[in-house]
Amino acid sequence: MAAFLLAYLFKDIDRYKENRVIRMTGYKVYADLSLIINFIMDAVILWTAGRLTGLEFKLTRILAAALLGAIYAVGFLFYPFNLLYCLPLKIMFSFLLILLAFYPQKWSDLKKAILYFYIISFVAAGAITGLPYLTTGIQEESGLKVFWLSTGIAIALWLGWQGKKYLFAKVIPELLNFMVQIRFDGQEFSGTGFLDTGNMLRDPLTERPVLIAEYAWLKKYLPLDLIKVFDNSSNEAELLSSVADSSWSERLRIIPFSSVGKQNGILLGIWADEVQLNLGNKKICHKNLIVAIYQEKLSREDNYHLLIPAEIVQNG
Repeated sequence: MAAFLLAYLFKDIDRYKENRVIRMTGYKVYADLSLIINFIMDAVILWTAGRLTGLEFKLTRILAAALLGAIYAVGFLFYPFNLLYCLPLKIMFSFLLILLAFYPQKWSDLKKAILYFYIISFVAAGAITGLPYLTTGIQEESGLKVFWLSTGIAIALWLGWQGKKYLFAKVIPELLNFMVQIRFDGQEFSGTGFLDTGNMLRDPLTERPVLIAEYAWLKKYLPLDLIKVFDNSSNEAELLSSVADSSWSERLRIIPFSSVGKQNGILLGIWADEVQLNLGNKKICHKNLIVAIYQEKLSREDNYHLLIPAEIVQNG
């Protein structure tokens, strides 16, 4: 199926159909070899799914589930038209393999395991069937089949070994980072914000969500008297007692918060005339939002300098 879709994209369907007829009419399938291949693939896919979901699992359960999946797959060679191999039952059987391999205690864990199981299956299948067509065309040599099968297994193993690290270090930040443009008192500036679903801060007066910005990044856009207050205040009490005389006193808000290791903390917030988010395919604009100032770093790698509450994206 993956090779057919790739052929369609390259406007080469007729050639694919011709090759497919030749392959199907002269193709021999060995049950024992099919059992071994399916066992290895199922074991690798289940192991990778377990690694990416973070679920605890035992290798013996993974191998038992993989063996069951391999036996089920080989049965198709003998009974291809049996009701057991209709699509709904195939999907149900894959759920059974996941339950056997991981025994997830929560519905959320089961959903994650199912999602990763199918994603990894499609990635491996795409590598095994699609990459040969892109590189050499559809070939019959057994050596090439073994090579691409090994490639699919290697990709699945890499996803299990390094995929989670890569996902959280590269993919998710790129998907959840957005350009944010802020306007304060006639001046406009922009920076990178990270969509933080855990940011539940709200302005006590308006009950609207609050953005969080690094002080070091925001500092150059603040008035000098407010900068002096932040730089010379050693604690929250000194900060609050000094900001009343700031030139932006009418823009300031007190934002209470609680976090791990600190209860009943406060952040100083600044009322922004306008906040605009660039989501790529559209822009979302909010007026009169509060930007809370955080005096520590938000990202160790400096990938972003603001935390964006999910609510202002959903309601944009």
